[in-house]
Amino acid sequence: MKHDAIKAESSFLNLLYVFFIAPLALLLLTSSCQAPPRQDVQQFNDKAYEAHYRSLDSVEHYARKALQLAQYDDDGKAEALNNLAFANIVRMDYAKAEQQLTEAATLTDNQIEQLVSQVQLMRLCQRRSRNRDFYEHRERALNCLRRINEERAALSPRDTRRMIYAESELAIVNSTYYYYVGLERQASNAIRQINEDDVRRDTAQYLNYLYNIGAGGIIIEGTAEDIANEEIENLFHCVSMAERCHYPYFEANAKEALAERQNDLQLAEEALMLFRQFGDVYQIAGAHRTLATCYHVMGDDRQALKHLYQALADKRINQAPDLVASIREQMSVAYAALNDKPQSDYNRNVYIDIQERTRQDRELEARANMYEVASMQLNVMIIAVIVAIFLLILLLWIFNRMNRRQKQDNQLTEILEQKQEEVAEAWMRVERNEKQHLEQRAKVALVISIIPLIDRIIHEVKRLGDTPHAKPSTDEQQNVLKIRQERLGYIQELTDQINKYNDVLTQWIQLRQGSLNLHIESFPLQGLFDIVAHSRTGFNMKQVTLEVEPTTAVVKADRVLTLFMLNTLADNARKFTERNGLVTVSASETETYVEVTVSDTGKGMDQQTLDHLFDAKPVIDHVGETPTGEQRSHGFGLMNCKGIIEKYRKISSIFSVCTLTAESTVGKGSRFAFRLPKGVRRTLTVLLLLMVGWNTMVAQYNRNQAHIYADSAYFSNINGTYERTLEFADSCMKYLNLQYLKQRSDSRLLMKLIDESATLSPEIAWLHDSVDVNYQVVLDIRNESAVAALALHDWQLYAYNNKAYTQLYKELSADNTLADYCRKMQQSQSNKRIAVILLIIILMLLIPAYYMQYYRHRLYKQFNREKKQRIDIELADDELRRAELECSNLHVANAVLDNCLSTLKHETMYYPNRIRQLASADDQNNLAEVVSYYRELYGILSEQALRQVERFHLHLKAVDCYGHQVLGDSHALNVMWQILVQKDSEVSVESKDNRYWLFTITQPHMNISKEEAETLFTPSSSEHIPYLLCRQVVRDHGETTNLRGCGIWATVEEGKTYVKLTLPKYGKL
Repeated sequence: MKHDAIKAESSFLNLLYVFFIAPLALLLLTSSCQAPPRQDVQQFNDKAYEAHYRSLDSVEHYARKALQLAQYDDDGKAEALNNLAFANIVRMDYAKAEQQLTEAATLTDNQIEQLVSQVQLMRLCQRRSRNRDFYEHRERALNCLRRINEERAALSPRDTRRMIYAESELAIVNSTYYYYVGLERQASNAIRQINEDDVRRDTAQYLNYLYNIGAGGIIIEGTAEDIANEEIENLFHCVSMAERCHYPYFEANAKEALAERQNDLQLAEEALMLFRQFGDVYQIAGAHRTLATCYHVMGDDRQALKHLYQALADKRINQAPDLVASIREQMSVAYAALNDKPQSDYNRNVYIDIQERTRQDRELEARANMYEVASMQLNVMIIAVIVAIFLLILLLWIFNRMNRRQKQDNQLTEILEQKQEEVAEAWMRVERNEKQHLEQRAKVALVISIIPLIDRIIHEVKRLGDTPHAKPSTDEQQNVLKIRQERLGYIQELTDQINKYNDVLTQWIQLRQGSLNLHIESFPLQGLFDIVAHSRTGFNMKQVTLEVEPTTAVVKADRVLTLFMLNTLADNARKFTERNGLVTVSASETETYVEVTVSDTGKGMDQQTLDHLFDAKPVIDHVGETPTGEQRSHGFGLMNCKGIIEKYRKISSIFSVCTLTAESTVGKGSRFAFRLPKGVRRTLTVLLLLMVGWNTMVAQYNRNQAHIYADSAYFSNINGTYERTLEFADSCMKYLNLQYLKQRSDSRLLMKLIDESATLSPEIAWLHDSVDVNYQVVLDIRNESAVAALALHDWQLYAYNNKAYTQLYKELSADNTLADYCRKMQQSQSNKRIAVILLIIILMLLIPAYYMQYYRHRLYKQFNREKKQRIDIELADDELRRAELECSNLHVANAVLDNCLSTLKHETMYYPNRIRQLASADDQNNLAEVVSYYRELYGILSEQALRQVERFHLHLKAVDCYGHQVLGDSHALNVMWQILVQKDSEVSVESKDNRYWLFTITQPHMNISKEEAETLFTPSSSEHIPYLLCRQVVRDHGETTNLRGCGIWATVEEGKTYVKLTLPKYGKL
């Protein structure tokens, strides 16, 4: 029993040890190893904060101690990481600082420390010019602030002190960011949110506040002198207080700001020394920049460059683009002062490039794209949900109708066949138009071939002056007179040749009513009246007086066709007016139209002739007879005038006033008149009454002039005429100011090259006031003015224009909506999550439809077949549109060429016969005048036609021509083969060299002599017109491929006619 009792007692003691003594010992042991009190962590963090702007080493020392002790204190650990990140930001170890701040923000739920982390991340983004990230961290900081304000009354005294730092730092970082992106109003408003009484409780933040107020850009009300005095007062207060409280960072900042204002070299050097002692990499570079400014003002730009290069020596500052940009800008000024323009331009371009890379709108574009993508994803998801529900309801119905789709297949097949037929028809129209355009080009070539003949006539007329008119008295004079007669005979031969070419051209040209292409514009009639007046010589030859009354009328019409109508009516009046008669050209105006009148005192017409005057039949010219005595017909002068008027009436109701009328009395003369709508001046009169349209036109004129002068300033800088640049800039600003004064009446806000009294450049005020001007032109002219001032060493002018350029650039690229944008992005993310959940639910509901997989293969096959058919239809549509576009372009080009060639023909057809008459009469003076005018008129009109032809290009590719690959245009070559290769023709091909094929084509149907063969491809007869087309085809290929060996000719060998031509080989271009 005793043994059992002892055993029981031992068991009880064991249980007592296990359940009581051992846990108690473990508890005591654990409590001996427990983390230090929270106040120890806070004490080290407080010491780290107190050392912020005094000693970075102390900040790191105390922050690391706090971090070691705060293993189980997330709030204290986050505060320690924030303090360490502060030191790393100052030392420009931005990557490490970002990592610490991100960890601190995610480590704790303490909203104050999260606020501090986000504010420091904002400063980091401001230094690195990451505008998008800045606004994201700002939004998170504001969210933290809103949560803190909900329980602000419950904050402990220490948390309240911490909030003074966080809130003031948030305002200062916001202000600094806005200042550097050029938003001075926002910068001033941000720092004004600081409660000065509260911030005085934190000496470091109060010094920070004083420095930012005094550094510039915050005080924006008052005169420039008052603002400067108040800023300097704050800086001196900051210096004295920083020295007294031992804050070397703010002492250095304030001294640097004062040195920059007062150009005090000693203060700048003291600031540099203090920054070096403190270890702020960013501010060391800034101090070197300030020293460079002082040396530049002193005129020692080499020393200034030395400090600027020292500022760039530490590669860590490349993480701060705004700082690098300001240093580069000063280097540009220094090099300009040393007359090293290449280096000055290089550094200014680097400065502008940095501004371009960091401007806000680039970040906004990226964010806008992200937002659009997110919105698109959300919309797609929502649509997918709706479609899924709809499909769930209609799926069975769709599959039940599968058997009925065969009919639709047939419909798609019919549509495709119809489209293919339309495409084929369209390409046939293209071929017809290309052939017509080929004919037009051949006509132009014929026109151009007449010009050398006219030039020969001019040459011979000039040589006539060397031979006498008088009766010869000696053998030598007889020889000279013989030469003169030969020259006159040669002139007559040349006119005969021109007439021959004109006859060919006349048979080739057909101007039909309604086929004209019109270029409508408003223009004064007086210019055309002057051209008509220049043709007085032709009237004087017939002893008919031409009177052209001056006019101020402006018409809305086609200028060339109006000239054609005027010349046609005036020429008809000359022809049918007897000697000593009078032809009058005049114009009269009404409210809606201008009536142009050509009247004469000629023989007149009876009523029957007048009734059929504009019918499509020839009008016989009884005056201009050929040398053989037969009457020459010019059958479509008046008919074309009628066609032009009808075309006008068809294109718009504006031209409903257009008419062409004729009045005539036998023996007294005729009066022809046509009406055209009034042009711009009538419209301007109405708009002047309304005022709105007038202001718009004046504003547009001012815009254009400003743009022109801005371009001139740019090119003037390129040419190195910098004084001229400033003159262009002044003129540009004049027109910009006119634009402003049209919208606002405040004449104080006008742009000037320099205005030292203004605290804000006028264009910034315009932008804030939403004045409608082209701010890109303002930017350009400020930049060009700055560049010119830099080259001219006018530093004040440079500083003013460069500051204005930078401010406006940053204002224009600024984005004030990113905060709202961030909130929308967050809402978008939430909405997307909800949409995804709904989509998953809907998709789960579709699982019961799995049994319909039986139809999957059939549906897939059907879908692919329909898809292919629809793609084929779309491709056919595209091909049709391309063919129609090409056809339309060719049609327009052909119509324009018709107008040009017809006008040329009818304006110049009279002169060869008149030249021949004068040559026969040996009237040298009038002959020279007529020939010169003929050449000038012919040259102008032919040049217009040539411009149209120059726009045409062959579509070169490999073309199979009788078993050989030719580099050419298939349509043009087909036209040529159709003409040259007849039913019984034989074609042989041989290689001429490594670049050309030589084609020989027999012409069994042609029986001509060798002399006729030599002229087969010349415009010697209207029967040669088809062969002129062939010559044009070959010529086009030679010009397009630049292979000038291309040619075509005819030969007669052993009584047989052959056509030979050389064309380029494919692949030898």
